Amino acid sequence: MAGTSAIEDYTVLQTRETGRGTDPLRPLLGRVRAGKLHRVAAPTAQIECLPPIPSEAAATRQYAQLPAFAPLLEELEIAGWSSHRRMLSGNFHDWLLLDGRKLLVMAGQAVATQANAAIEPIEAALVAQGAWATIRSHAQYACDAGTLLSLAARSLWSNAGAGVQAAVALVDLDGGHASVAVAGDCLAIRIRAAGSEQIAARQPLLGANSDFTYLSHAVQLSLRERILLVADERLRRPTKLASRVAATFSRLDVESHRRMMAADAIAVVRDEYEQAADDGDRPSASIVAVRRR
Repeated sequence: MAGTSAIEDYTVLQTRETGRGTDPLRPLLGRVRAGKLHRVAAPTAQIECLPPIPSEAAATRQYAQLPAFAPLLEELEIAGWSSHRRMLSGNFHDWLLLDGRKLLVMAGQAVATQANAAIEPIEAALVAQGAWATIRSHAQYACDAGTLLSLAARSLWSNAGAGVQAAVALVDLDGGHASVAVAGDCLAIRIRAAGSEQIAARQPLLGANSDFTYLSHAVQLSLRERILLVADERLRRPTKLASRVAATFSRLDVESHRRMMAADAIAVVRDEYEQAADDGDRPSASIVAVRRR
């Protein structure tokens, strides 16, 4: 039996034990039974579980998606800032050159839709990322800022318990005409040498109402004038922030006002948040400034 296979050995063994070696069907049955016993089970597929990305690495990637530089435009100057503090955050700011010589600028923040409710950092980051991409994708087809937010609201509507407050502006490169709109309790401020004024009032969060039509406010930017967009934590906002920013700019003489860059305007607002810091933890905010040269 040295040259027989395992199945053949099993067949002969069954024939000897039963004493029915003359039965022509017994070897065939033995082969079938032997085949069942020697069948090897297929290996189970192993699913590799990737380790979770550390929050520090995720925060670094999120921060890297913020615009690293502003486009060099003869007509406009742009600057932005978000207080990520090397942590996952629901804050974002961005700008994008559109067809027809238009510029989109925006500042936003993911917030809880329920009063006094908290939102986890990872959830805030994901909600902010979705709003960020949605606003950019609709910008090419929107005729003004209010229409842009209305289109984004239809895409972002959900019952997840989190929404987005955002301030956006569409600025025409040729002539300085701009449309401004806000969702949530954001600030949109026009800064001129003669004074400052708040452009838009509070409106529903993006994602809270899919049928709401956001209002668009027309602004004509003269030379050296600016638009500031601020998305922040309303309950931790410095007291009378808009009035204090207006007072700061009103103290500038004409030459200082003319020379002040967009980044300098953001620094004025940032100083107010730094002074409002509680135990070293400043309120989170995103700020964008657009200045007509």
